[in-house]
Amino acid sequence: MSQLCFYLPPFSSDYAGACSSLFDLGGMVVIHDGACCSRNYVGFDEPRWFGNKRPIFCSGLREVDAVMGADDKLIQKIQTMLQTMEPPAFIAILGSPVPTVIGADLKGIAMELEDLTGIPSFGLDTTGLRYYNRGIDLAAAALVERYTQPKPVRRPGRVNLLGLTPLDFSDNENAADLRAFLEEEGWHVQCSFMMGASLEDIAAASEAEVNLVVSQSGMGLARTMWRRWQIPYVAGTLAGTDRRPLSRRVKTACATGVCSPAGARFPEPGGVLVVGDQVLANSIRERLNTQYGVRGVTVGTFFGLDRELAQPFDLDIPSEAALVELIQSRRYQVLVGDPLLQEIPGNDRLACFSVPHVAVSSKLYWHDYLRFASPEMEQLLEQIAAAARTQG
Repeated sequence: MSQLCFYLPPFSSDYAGACSSLFDLGGMVVIHDGACCSRNYVGFDEPRWFGNKRPIFCSGLREVDAVMGADDKLIQKIQTMLQTMEPPAFIAILGSPVPTVIGADLKGIAMELEDLTGIPSFGLDTTGLRYYNRGIDLAAAALVERYTQPKPVRRPGRVNLLGLTPLDFSDNENAADLRAFLEEEGWHVQCSFMMGASLEDIAAASEAEVNLVVSQSGMGLARTMWRRWQIPYVAGTLAGTDRRPLSRRVKTACATGVCSPAGARFPEPGGVLVVGDQVLANSIRERLNTQYGVRGVTVGTFFGLDRELAQPFDLDIPSEAALVELIQSRRYQVLVGDPLLQEIPGNDRLACFSVPHVAVSSKLYWHDYLRFASPEMEQLLEQIAAAARTQG
């Protein structure tokens, strides 16, 4: 009952995150489900879907197939579909709740399918029971394991963008703004995991000097690339018009080889609660502090608190009920997050500011998405700071 929601919809799941990661790569994606999961992704979790169709299929799982474990039927369906289309770059098979319950071996199915078709295939153990950031992490790990050069030659001036997904950044100019920012600072963007990437980009990703992690979804890949190739990473994104702090952090990490996951340390919580992706929320907090002198900002997330990104007082919010309790605790006077959070009872006494998040509110607000590196975002930061001073 702790996961029961009255005011918020179900958040984007791990299979949606995996599908989103694979969207631009020319592969065939099969969600092993009875149609609902596939429909949720294409209808509610993918801003790029409308006008940009991709070969994403539903396996049409039926009760008798689940009971009998008919993996051969899934393989036959995929082979039949391949006869009607150009050969894809790869085949990815994703799980949903029912295959999870019956213990379907998606990796084994993918290996058999690759033997039969000669097309690179992999199975991702998504379950539909966890959030989108895990699916992005699973997909990125599989792609790097399969395609990235194991012994790279480091190329100066190269940077990878990690965690770049429409579930966090929507389909407006945010991705282009990040790439333009890096290019203006003299960097060449080697690979944008996972908006605008190609398999060739992924193959050369290990050549980069530094990784810029722009959402929590990219942290797993950042750690993998640090362990395997000693590529340092910086976690942060653009928030407002002042790009200098992020630029300095990227250059410092490249020069020193030292990772910078959390940026500045803050000594105490306060009356401002920012709920959303940790990296964006951290970037908002840092700008509020350094530019506007707002000292007390707490970051909260529904999607699992990454301790490497967190201050000691930041919050893992495991359920809607936990958020209701936080709002009604009177510890906070200002709330920043998806517009749907304003439906939570008790926030009528809070100063509320909207930062839409596709993974939370789906298509309801994805046309109202902010450009995070814009004067509009800077104005929002000014308003948040003014409210914090007033409420404080």
